[in-house]
Amino acid sequence: MRADSGHAKSVPGRLCVDVGGAAYDMTIFADGDSLVLVFADATTGAESYAPGRFLRMDPPGRDGVLTVDFNLAFVPPCGFSDFYSCPIPAPQNRLPLPIRAGEQRVRWA
Repeated sequence: MRADSGHAKSVPGRLCVDVGGAAYDMTIFADGDSLVLVFADATTGAESYAPGRFLRMDPPGRDGVLTVDFNLAFVPPCGFSDFYSCPIPAPQNRLPLPIRAGEQRVRWA
């Protein structure tokens, strides 16, 4: 998978997330020692940053389980400056329900 800047991103696997009783199979990126989920949801563009948000996670333990805490979602660097380019959420990473957790959008003072 390639980011907008043309940099290749490693995709170590897929993440199956249960949200609101429904399972979603999502793509995650490797970023150093972390994993990053680039996602959009029903709030994207209206209530939260368009085109989407990021969620950084530790890799799974030996049991293969990851903790996904959308409260830690954040606006990507491209939300703060036109000098950054960020990957946009893959189609499978677009949730049809609202995730009203974590950072929603940049607030300029």
